[in-house]
Amino acid sequence: MSWINDLDALASAGVLGFDAPAYIRGTQPRYYGHPALETIPDTLPQIKPQPQKDEFKPEKGNNPSWKKWLFGIMATAGVIFGASKLKFVKNLIGKINLTNVKTLPQKAWDGIKKGWNYLKGLFKKSTT
Repeated sequence: MSWINDLDALASAGVLGFDAPAYIRGTQPRYYGHPALETIPDTLPQIKPQPQKDEFKPEKGNNPSWKKWLFGIMATAGVIFGASKLKFVKNLIGKINLTNVKTLPQKAWDGIKKGWNYLKGLFKKSTT
């Protein structure tokens, strides 16, 4: 029943009426008039000033830059090492030559035309 006491405290501060808990529970009000309850304090505790715009400001000394550099170097080395061990990457690099690069746009256009003709064929009226 602590929430009822909280509602009574809000009522004594003038935020709610004193019959709020009774209204919620469907019972008779416990108080009539203004009982002497402790009110909400007038002064709020001091809080840090709020930022004017949404931004992230990490605390200094929390993540030194040498750790960021070390992580970046290790991640790059890991990606290079992993790619060198993959068989398909070696094959892909071996297959790339100048003639394949020059004919790539034409091959892409031919693939698009082939797909378009396939879709047109799906909606073609049959003669039977």
